Amino acid sequence: MYSPSPRHDRLRLRQLRLLELIDRHGSLRAIADALNLTQPAVSQMLKDLEATFGVTLVERSVRGVRLSPSGRIALQRVRAALAILGNLASDLGENRPRVLRVGANPALLERFLPAALALVTRQEAGVQYQLRTGTVGRMLGQLLEGGVDCYVGRVDWTDPDSDLGNVLRITPLGQSDLVLVCGPDHPLARQAEVTAADLALTDWALQGPTSTLRPTVDTMFRSNGLAPPVPLCEVAGGPHEMIRLAQRLDVVVCVPRLAVLEEIAQGQLHVLEVAGMEMAPIGICFVTLRENDAFQPLKHLRDAMRTVMADPLSRAPPPETPAASDGTA
Repeated sequence: MYSPSPRHDRLRLRQLRLLELIDRHGSLRAIADALNLTQPAVSQMLKDLEATFGVTLVERSVRGVRLSPSGRIALQRVRAALAILGNLASDLGENRPRVLRVGANPALLERFLPAALALVTRQEAGVQYQLRTGTVGRMLGQLLEGGVDCYVGRVDWTDPDSDLGNVLRITPLGQSDLVLVCGPDHPLARQAEVTAADLALTDWALQGPTSTLRPTVDTMFRSNGLAPPVPLCEVAGGPHEMIRLAQRLDVVVCVPRLAVLEEIAQGQLHVLEVAGMEMAPIGICFVTLRENDAFQPLKHLRDAMRTVMADPLSRAPPPETPAASDGTA
């Protein structure tokens, strides 16, 4: 168990918030105005903070102040700590819903995350769920900075030596292969055998170059000695937008299979099986800060995600309805 030193006992929340204000404003004068303090008072707060941790947290220059490398590490952890305090305030507050901020990969919003939320909302009242979506890097960045309480989706890094392993708890939920799909009326859907050359000649809808899937598609073509396709449509959205384009245009798209299970089963999308164009599956994980692990709404959502991911074709159970009355007492 952590035992604070006397120096740490003197810390105040305002001093910890100072790091965020430095990152935002880059000027002690502007920070003083924001806190309604004098500039010397802010300077003293900063000196006290640096003395407490025994490191230089801020680099000073004629252009202002900015966080040092140690200061950026401190800010990352401070943001997470402030988020945990916010959860505590929600737990203790009367007549206020507890808030769970969930960052998610867009593919999970198609069905799995709503199914998990359907389970937990029947089991636990008084919780508000704030959903945010974005790229893997952006969501993990928000998690580390305290912007979300958990991230559900693809995790791209597996470096066992990374310090993040000491900060994050990563719970594997399952895997999903990546599939190439098109509409049922696409010419390739009616073709008995599709080759890599056929894919190179057809139209594509692809996510932007900064997405996680775009480099996968490019590598798939290059490994077959073909130039990556120049997309007919370049999309800034997630699987939902890709699915609609595949259904309405003669284009091929690459999406996680878990995002299109229903459309494939109902014949609304056709999976193209092409020799030599297979892609490695992606891992789906539930990621939290270790310090936040005791937050009950978070634990319940993780358990619900495990349940709905255990059977890819599962459905959340329908709401209970009262039994019909036959009119007797």
